[in-house]
Amino acid sequence: MRCGCIYWVDKMLNTSFYHLGVLIAKHPGYFFIIPVLLTMLCMTGYQQLKYQIDPEYLFSPINGEGKAERAIVEKYFKVNYTHRFNVGRITRPGRFGRVIVIPKDGNDNMIRREIFQELRHLDDLIQNATVEYEGETFTYKDTCARWENECFSNDILNLDFIMDDIESGELNLTFPIMFNPVTWDAHAFPVFFGGTKLTEDNIIVSVPAIQLVYFVTADTKRQDAKGAEWEETFLKVVGKAQNTGVFTHISVSYFASRTLDHELEKNTRTVVPYFGSTFALMALFRKTQLPLQSHYGRWH
Repeated sequence: MRCGCIYWVDKMLNTSFYHLGVLIAKHPGYFFIIPVLLTMLCMTGYQQLKYQIDPEYLFSPINGEGKAERAIVEKYFKVNYTHRFNVGRITRPGRFGRVIVIPKDGNDNMIRREIFQELRHLDDLIQNATVEYEGETFTYKDTCARWENECFSNDILNLDFIMDDIESGELNLTFPIMFNPVTWDAHAFPVFFGGTKLTEDNIIVSVPAIQLVYFVTADTKRQDAKGAEWEETFLKVVGKAQNTGVFTHISVSYFASRTLDHELEKNTRTVVPYFGSTFALMALFRKTQLPLQSHYGRWH
């Protein structure tokens, strides 16, 4: 019974393909022109494709609990980048640049005059970097996140005003917060210092790493686009300074909100050259398996 069914199916397919072949032979023009026109029509859909590399959009569930909870937080604690920016209200990456700095000489203490001189130089490079967007030229100060018309600042750099007293031992840095006696900044050391070593009295002994953060406005789509362009410039400027030996005493690691996007995209591109060889190996593996399966069937 099974062999009879296979025979009739095979005969039906042979007859169908025979008539299709005759039809194509009699009217070859239709079967050449129509597929080409149909393909060209379908290709117009590529104009509507949008390239998306946002990891949250690609990998997180649409109706995830985290997104619902974030919406509640944003409803009552909305971030205002242009007037009263508060880091504690951030619920999305936004647009920012961040650097983590360590000493080059292996000394685990960043609280030194020569280190802070180069930190100032690094800060100047970032703040004065020129960015172009749709014919508009701007710098960090033109698009920075603000609190009462003042840019978010890395006030830790103002320690250079009292660096001589710190190095001489006349002034101690007390963890976690200390007022600068010259500028009256309230330095929140846990925000900027990493790996801090303390005495029993919470006096800072050494600081192996310091981070600086730069936030730009992202309240509107245009501001977000300008912020993305600023991030690209930030990565280029800091990367060039680090790679060309501008700094003698510090080593800089840098990233922005788009760094993860770029790294995922870079990983994707690294595997593209292997697609052809992968498919060839799969086809070869399948081809070698067919004779084995046939032999296995006959053996049974």
